[in-house]
Amino acid sequence: MTDSGSNDSPELLSVAQTAKLLDVTRQRIHDLIKNGQIIACKLGRYYYIEFAEVERYKNQPAGKPYQPRSTTSQKNSIDY
Repeated sequence: MTDSGSNDSPELLSVAQTAKLLDVTRQRIHDLIKNGQIIACKLGRYYYIEFAEVERYKNQPAGKPYQPRSTTSQKNSIDY
């Protein structure tokens, strides 16, 4: 008999469970897996995601990385 509270194996979530946790659609989860933003394992024809991977994705900063504007003026094609 196995102990359900043991930390020997990670908790695996289905795509539907992951979508519910992240409040997105199942298709969005499949897109994130395809783009490599979420790491999943495929067992048979279904993908499973570790709970720790969902937490890692949730804790990522959102949006584009900050890039300060340069202070040098840029020439437009009209300024020749």
